[in-house]
Amino acid sequence: MEHEAFYDNPVFWVSVAFVAFIVLAYKKVSTLLVKALDDRSEKIRVELETARALRAEAEAVLAEYKQKQAEYLKEAEAMLARARSDADAMSAHAEKELKAALDERTKNALEKIAQEEMSAVAEVRAHVVDMALSAARDTISKQMTAPAQEKLLAAALSDIERKVH
Repeated sequence: MEHEAFYDNPVFWVSVAFVAFIVLAYKKVSTLLVKALDDRSEKIRVELETARALRAEAEAVLAEYKQKQAEYLKEAEAMLARARSDADAMSAHAEKELKAALDERTKNALEKIAQEEMSAVAEVRAHVVDMALSAARDTISKQMTAPAQEKLLAAALSDIERKVH
């Protein structure tokens, strides 16, 4: 058996070429891998910063809305208190107006009753006077003679009319 030199062996050259390829490819591939990993880590860092900024913005907006909600709640309570106060004032005003209207109607009714009473009293007096005059006329006419009757009747009637009216 003869020994061949190692450089004459094609397996040796394939092995050397493979190792050279691996070494050369490693530099290229490692550069690409490192660049890809750096790009990916930069992208993740940017996304994290964006997420942090969005979170901070969301927290600020949430705090602002909580503050606005508290302000609106205070405003709503103030509006409710004003509405209650206005309702109480309106109720008191309406009660005063109702009392005044009832007092006015009562006064008007009492005045009307007094007027009707005075009218009825005047009517009764007039009727009583008429009846008294009629009775006096009948009595006088039955007891007196005709000429004296007429004189006395005329005098009495003028006296009664003067006193009544």
